[in-house]
Amino acid sequence: MTNVQGALGSLACALALVGCQPPAQVAKTESKKDEATAPKKDEPAPKRDAELTLAKVRDDVPLGLTKFLGKPVADAQALLGEPPGKGMTRSSCVRYLPERVWFRCQYAMQRYPDPSGTFAWIELEFEDGAVSAVAYEGWKGGTGPVDPAPLLAAIGLELPEPPKVDTPADGVRLWSWFNPLARLKIGEHQYRVEMSVVGDDWARSKLAVILNEPLSEAQKAAILPVGGKKPDVAPTPTPTPTPPPT
Repeated sequence: MTNVQGALGSLACALALVGCQPPAQVAKTESKKDEATAPKKDEPAPKRDAELTLAKVRDDVPLGLTKFLGKPVADAQALLGEPPGKGMTRSSCVRYLPERVWFRCQYAMQRYPDPSGTFAWIELEFEDGAVSAVAYEGWKGGTGPVDPAPLLAAIGLELPEPPKVDTPADGVRLWSWFNPLARLKIGEHQYRVEMSVVGDDWARSKLAVILNEPLSEAQKAAILPVGGKKPDVAPTPTPTPTPPPT
């Protein structure tokens, strides 16, 4: 190495905020980093997102998911007919990201008798005029102890992971697949899945597929306070009034 090269190297070290190491020491340090981060021989390498198994959705079932989710109100009601009641409306929607977040939107929920006779009721939720959730209630083909597998198959859905199981009340069981367990995408949208039953009775079972994805920029701007707390967005500063002269 010439004197000029040595001087340039010394100058680079002086300008840097971290100390310089000789090439041999750098190689030794990098080797230790590689050993620390490399998977052990007996441990499988973690799966990348591209390698994760996604949920599968079939269309060869009566009133399957793709016939509803993301569709306009008119398209959904063309399959189910006019609703028998008024349903419910409000001016807010909710996501679990995983914390619960409310934002302004035009929300509606309506229950319809199932014209195919497969279920007692089909419940639809709408966000700003499009179907955001569908729930199948009272499966008439269910026999034996209540279990998610046959009901998932009945709506044409295969999930890649087992659910989280809970008992939120006496006689009630809840199976839930949050986004990482459901890994369910229909079109460009992500969904979570829940199934509940009361008293191990198929007539009192309900399986819901619910939109649950990050908020758009417009939805972030419409976040609402919850429980008296301000939303986690930068507030607009309020000018301080100037006191009148004394």
